[in-house]
Amino acid sequence: MMRSAAKRRVRVSFSVGRELRDLLLRLKEQCSAEEHKGHARAIAGAIHGVNTALIDRALAAQPELEDRIEAELAEFGRIR
Repeated sequence: MMRSAAKRRVRVSFSVGRELRDLLLRLKEQCSAEEHKGHARAIAGAIHGVNTALIDRALAAQPELEDRIEAELAEFGRIR
């Protein structure tokens, strides 16, 4: 996997996770506590699945990206 493709996969994974967390916050306002708990479990599983499918594989193919990504997160709060 090319480095640019690996980094794009990581970026997409972070974006998906952010969108799902935002959805969970909206659901908290609209659902009962029990419904929210079920949604939270499902969304956590979805985030884990995306991370495994995209981030883990991207870093396995391009392990040097890990330090760069961590540095970008520390400096900018996001991946550039």
